Amino acid sequence: MSNAAAFTFEDQSAVGPDDFLAQLPAGLSDSSALLRALSERLALPGYFGFNWDALSDCLRDLHWLAQTRIILIHTDLPSLPEPELRTYLDVLQQAVQSWQPGEPHSLHVVFPSALRQRVTELLHDDAH
Repeated sequence: MSNAAAFTFEDQSAVGPDDFLAQLPAGLSDSSALLRALSERLALPGYFGFNWDALSDCLRDLHWLAQTRIILIHTDLPSLPEPELRTYLDVLQQAVQSWQPGEPHSLHVVFPSALRQRVTELLHDDAH
């Protein structure tokens, strides 16, 4: 599986009535704003620690959400320093890939189609 294959790149995401949709706002300019937005949009539990490890743990759990298909939609890439952006994409990629068929939830991460190459490059650079 290529590094970016865990993500969906489309401009309109099909959302069903039983899906949980979390759309991040555009223009997030630092990791604190990103983690706050993720906490709000995904209704992360009160014990969420507002760091990458805590985000990884929560995205691999999702027990607090009644819906089974969780869709995290990005309207753009957060404006983070490149090392932090790579970390964020890696956390998302690993969380998406950790959910197996038949488990109580699935996580789907969506980016605009125009970002496919940039996300792929960031994940590829991270692999070296």
